[in-house]
Amino acid sequence: MNVVVKKTAIQKTRIPESNIFAVRELHDRHFDTTWHAHMEFQLFLVVEGTGTKFVGNTVKPFDKGDLTFLGPNIPHLWRSDECYFDAHGEHTSRGLVIYFNGAALEKLIEKEEFAQLKILLEKVRRGMELYGKTAQKTAKLMHELVHLHGMESVIHLFRILDLLTKTKEYRLLHNDMVYYQLKDVETNRINIVYNYAVKHFRHKITLEEVSALLNMTPTSFSRYFTMKTSKSFSYFLTELRIRNACRLLSTEEAKNIAQICYESGFNTLSNFNKQFKTFIGMTPTEYRQKFLTL
Repeated sequence: MNVVVKKTAIQKTRIPESNIFAVRELHDRHFDTTWHAHMEFQLFLVVEGTGTKFVGNTVKPFDKGDLTFLGPNIPHLWRSDECYFDAHGEHTSRGLVIYFNGAALEKLIEKEEFAQLKILLEKVRRGMELYGKTAQKTAKLMHELVHLHGMESVIHLFRILDLLTKTKEYRLLHNDMVYYQLKDVETNRINIVYNYAVKHFRHKITLEEVSALLNMTPTSFSRYFTMKTSKSFSYFLTELRIRNACRLLSTEEAKNIAQICYESGFNTLSNFNKQFKTFIGMTPTEYRQKFLTL
């Protein structure tokens, strides 16, 4: 059974009608801050930059080399860390993205030779993260694709898709296919909440202040947010903080657990340890040791 979630997202079209697919190089101070969706499949590589990605109902940190494959109509946002919004800072964000229209492949994937591709395109409707050697090889092929044209570029695209059909180095972001009914009139509300939460999660955020952003009462906001995201705002905020802690535990070895606890927005170490184990299935210390032994 498909998961139907009524959310708002700006719907963007990325491929000219005359093309099967399009490749875009992104280079700016930070990535697009708008939570959005589009009809095309999207393969997105973070070339440079760090932050938090929102894919459907999933919240995860991203870093250089992060590779995500999304099916149509899955709202997403790669929200760069706050340092990338400093007008006087030196941080920049770079990405490489391939958009392609599944409709253009519909007749092909019904043929026997494309059976594996059909399975892949069904999987990515749940959102897919790629890692390991597969991500590295795919990134190399994506960079090469930028410089190709015509039939040669199409052949190269199928090399990428062929690699992804065979790999086991992936994680699905949802348990089932997620379909979103898009209502553009709601877009600004979700964007305001997401961007505010990412900017301020290291500090205390009350329901009163976040509901005021949308001119709602706390009760109305709680009901609205749960309806739109299938999770409470407190759960979402804890999830955001835990994902930040995961990133710090795996990349900031000089910082102790207590520092990471408070830098991630938790008030007490005991609560941090409890919430971390609930979300991740192990303690912060165990999580750090796991990465140190990789």
